[in-house]
Amino acid sequence: MTQRKRLLSVVSLGFCLSLAASRSSAQITAEEHASHHPSESTGSVSPGVPAGGMPTNFGPPAGMGPPAGVGPAAGMGNMAEMMKGMGQPPPKQLYPSLMSLPELTPEKRREVEQQAAQRMMTGIRLLGQGVNRLNESIPTNDFAAMEEATAQMREAIAQFESGVAARRTLAEGRAPREIALAWFKQEMNLSPAAAPTPRRPFGVTPFHLFTMALLIAFSFAMLAMYFFKMRRAAALFGRMEAGKGPPPPGSAPELAGGKPPSDDKPPSGSKPPPSPPAGGSAASPESPPFVAEVASSPPVTANWRGQLRVGSILTETPSVKTFRLLPSSNDRFLPFTFIPGQFLNLAFSIGGARMNRSYSISSSPNQREYVDLTVRRELRGAISRHMVDLLKVGDRIEAGGPVGKFTFTGKESDHIVLISAGVGITPMMSITRYLTEQSWPGDIFFIYTCHAPSDFIFANEIAALRTRHPKLHVAVTISKTEGTGWKGDRGRITKEWLARAVPDLPSRRIHVCGPPSQMESIKAILTELNVPPDQVKTEAFGTPKPIPSEPGTTAQPTAPATGPLVTFSKNHKSAKVHLDLQRGDSPPEQTILELSEELGIGIEFSCRVGTCGVCKVKMTSGEVEQAVQDALDADDKTHGIILACQAKPRGPVTVAA
Repeated sequence: MTQRKRLLSVVSLGFCLSLAASRSSAQITAEEHASHHPSESTGSVSPGVPAGGMPTNFGPPAGMGPPAGVGPAAGMGNMAEMMKGMGQPPPKQLYPSLMSLPELTPEKRREVEQQAAQRMMTGIRLLGQGVNRLNESIPTNDFAAMEEATAQMREAIAQFESGVAARRTLAEGRAPREIALAWFKQEMNLSPAAAPTPRRPFGVTPFHLFTMALLIAFSFAMLAMYFFKMRRAAALFGRMEAGKGPPPPGSAPELAGGKPPSDDKPPSGSKPPPSPPAGGSAASPESPPFVAEVASSPPVTANWRGQLRVGSILTETPSVKTFRLLPSSNDRFLPFTFIPGQFLNLAFSIGGARMNRSYSISSSPNQREYVDLTVRRELRGAISRHMVDLLKVGDRIEAGGPVGKFTFTGKESDHIVLISAGVGITPMMSITRYLTEQSWPGDIFFIYTCHAPSDFIFANEIAALRTRHPKLHVAVTISKTEGTGWKGDRGRITKEWLARAVPDLPSRRIHVCGPPSQMESIKAILTELNVPPDQVKTEAFGTPKPIPSEPGTTAQPTAPATGPLVTFSKNHKSAKVHLDLQRGDSPPEQTILELSEELGIGIEFSCRVGTCGVCKVKMTSGEVEQAVQDALDADDKTHGIILACQAKPRGPVTVAA
């Protein structure tokens, strides 16, 4: 289509040039022209001829038709007169004369300006006439007159535009040849030549080049990040390769041995395998889908409190269940992070009373989508009985934490000895799972004792981990094995047995967890083996037995209290604590928490061993002694916060409770 347009333009240009040449050769004199057009003598102006009689055609007349007001008959009638002058040399038309002039003289410039102005005035006059004719023909529906009027208006506009083009060219100071060419282009409706486009690199603008460079840089950055993540993932799975293996064979899950006298601080949950065998304890998955960086520093969400939802419940033994807790909202990940060995504080309303207990987490911190708590049902434990007997999938639990300093991430030492008894195995499982998932290079000595083979919690998983990880050394001894088919070590933990199980024991870091009575026995053995006390970390499960004031008496002393006075300012109650009757002096036997229970103050508590922090209260005056302050930070101590379960007054004390 573009080539056809160009061809038509060339043909039209040739035709117009031929017509202009023929007209210039047939140009007549002014007198002869006047005889042919007598109307000009009366002042009427035909298109293309000014009042003075000089032709104003700078090129082919617009429309290429006869001048307005001159009919075909008049043209034919005067044809003979016009032919008489054909043989005479007429003066050149203005267009050819401009083409041949080297420059415009002042006289010639004025002449062209006058002719251009006359053409503009003629266009205005004809345009007015055409508008009037059009207005007259519209009411009468004279379509022929309408067509003549619009043709006259087009002729008028063409004449006016040609005059404007000439005046503009003169004003710009162009040469005569350029004036003639501009006029000719105006008459032929030829568009002016486009300005040459400056050459650009690659044919685009600098802005486009900048945008392309920015996109290319962004693409390279994304590729670099992708390959970096792939390398990290490959390294991670390479470290976990040793942790792969078949699911452990199923056997009856297990329970911890010695039963605490009260509702223990049941350690947290185990992580069941994708398809746990019937009656068997669960093994951890081969590799976690997401691995969170766990450091020995406090979790980033310390002091979190909210609700968790029960996602699943796994029966570990006849009296032990693992509760897998999920975020209560639609979030994918837990609202907190934790360190292996920490625990959660749970709160329940049971029988109209609010009760708190602490349960260790047994799942690995690498599992960010859930947290496991493993709970053993205690005959005297209101919360453990409530959880094991009544909780179901979908229930929500109020929780807080995680807290606790009984932690190990592998950065504290290049080897670790984990000694547990009974349900104290749960924090040890969190530590062991985490270390084996990381392919930790240090030696892990997993030492465990319980009452019967059926009480051995996580037996199957421990056996599977031991097979897959050569750095994991497991030694288990069980008290009662008659008729069970148990082929392992029998009896309680002794000094000789422990020394054989852990070579070079005095030089190693040791964690001990279990019921208080068994922990005391194990700590005594470690002392006999010359283990420095600062290498041993302990965490008791369950409420310690109250020390009776006299043989055969109950925990409630019968003698009157003679110790320091404790005032509970919010409840407006005061009482003296009981002194140690055997020592007869301070420190007192009774803690502030125990005294508050006698008075019905209602201070909340959970672990009673100074690690959970539930029993924190503000001391407004006085001085106390605290054997354990693990749950207190520097800010607590600065503002007079004490642990009611550990605080024993040295003198008169006032607490805000």
